[in-house]
Amino acid sequence: MSPAECETIVALAARTPLEPATIWGGAADHVDTRTRQAERCYWARDAETEWIHARLDALFAEAAARFETEVDPVFEPIQFVRYGVGAHFQTWHSDAGADRYDERRLSASVELSRPDDHDGGVLEIAPAIGLARTLPQGGARLFRSRMIHRVTPVTRGTRHALVAWTGKRRA
Repeated sequence: MSPAECETIVALAARTPLEPATIWGGAADHVDTRTRQAERCYWARDAETEWIHARLDALFAEAAARFETEVDPVFEPIQFVRYGVGAHFQTWHSDAGADRYDERRLSASVELSRPDDHDGGVLEIAPAIGLARTLPQGGARLFRSRMIHRVTPVTRGTRHALVAWTGKRRA
C-alpha cells in the first residue's frame, strides 16, 4: 500500500474505538497482557473499508498461487493493531489454531508505520527467528497461517499494522 493509503488507514483507526487485544484461551478470547499487549479494532467489509479488503483480496490471491493453495476473498473482519512502547505479542502462536484450522490458510501483516517511527515490534516467523523483518511502510509479510510467529516488544515509538487472514469458508 502507498504511504498515503497507510495514513488513511491509521486515520480511520483514530475514529474507531480501540480495545485491548485478546488471545484465544481454548474456550473464549481474553486479555492477558503478559502474552499480548496491544490495542486493536476490527473492520468488516463495508462501503468505507471495501477498498482495503479488495487490496487484501488481490494480495492473498497472488500469495495463494505462490503457496499452491486455494483461498476465498477475505471473509473475516480485518484487524488494525496499535503497538505502543512495551506492547508485544510475545508468545509464539499460530493464526490457525484448533478453532480455525481449515478456515485460515494464509495470514498477512501490513506495515502501516514508517520504519523510523518505532524500534522493536518486529514480526518474527519461525524458523527464521532473529532475522531482520523490517518492512517499508505499506509492505506486507504473507505466510501460512499455521506457521508460528510473534511480535517483539516495541521499545520506542508506535507501530501500526493491519492483520488479515483468509482461507476457505466453512460450509
